[in-house]
Amino acid sequence: MKAVSQYQLPVSSIVIECPFGTMLQTVKNRFHSLNIPTFLMANLLVFWGGMQNGFNAFTHNPEAYAREIRCPTLLMYGVKDLKVTKQEIETIYNNLPGQKELVTFPEAGHENYLRRYKKEWTKEVEEALL
Repeated sequence: MKAVSQYQLPVSSIVIECPFGTMLQTVKNRFHSLNIPTFLMANLLVFWGGMQNGFNAFTHNPEAYAREIRCPTLLMYGVKDLKVTKQEIETIYNNLPGQKELVTFPEAGHENYLRRYKKEWTKEVEEALL
């Protein structure tokens, strides 16, 4: 999403599977799943991780990148995903200005959809890329 947004890559369409909304939110989600308080620690981890890798991790924001993606987009989400929230997916979907489709997999979590939903995944991806 960052590359398509930032560099206006000449792609005809893209498929996005379970993207997080922001780097900070994804760290908070991971803390929640481990029953660890997010206060201060999530921010510190995002700050330090960005410093270690030479970028401002607070600005790594797929929700914002979505606003710049103009090509047809297939967005996929597992309804039982504990690492990415439905709200994050809805925000990304709503921010996509072009042709878009949201496909959800009712029993999937944060996993490889192809393994569990091979028939459905293959159909949706084939249609998106044609």
